Amino acid sequence: MLRIATPEDAQQAIAVIRRSITDLCFADHDGDRTVLDLWLANKTAADFQSWASSPDRIIMVGERDGHVCCVGGVTRDGEITLNYVSPACRFQGLSKAMVEALEEVARELGHTRIRLVSTQTARRFYRALGYCDAGPPEFWGRLPGFPMEKGIG
Repeated sequence: MLRIATPEDAQQAIAVIRRSITDLCFADHDGDRTVLDLWLANKTAADFQSWASSPDRIIMVGERDGHVCCVGGVTRDGEITLNYVSPACRFQGLSKAMVEALEEVARELGHTRIRLVSTQTARRFYRALGYCDAGPPEFWGRLPGFPMEKGIG
């Protein structure tokens, strides 16, 4: 079940995000502790509570059996900022369902295009969902991000 996140989801949601980055995004960080520390630095329960209560963002969680298993977010200006799944729930359609839900939120906000910055790990996934490259890689420290966009109108 997908739903709007609440600040009370923080501990479980952050655990999902941190495990997803650490375990599933190895192609991006290659186990480099410096890169991981930078990436995980703003992935705390307090950060999540701030995101969930921000009027500029819509944060969603997916639950299974009462446990958060995926986390997604979209800004009011049409950018997907989060899409993470628990390693135990990978390849079960949760990330795809989350992206579709975030796209619907963006459509409801009046957007006809949606954008995101993908990891290397997720790039093929987003291409399969119809996203196209939208510029050269952007670097956050040593971590490259790949701008992508899709028409949703």
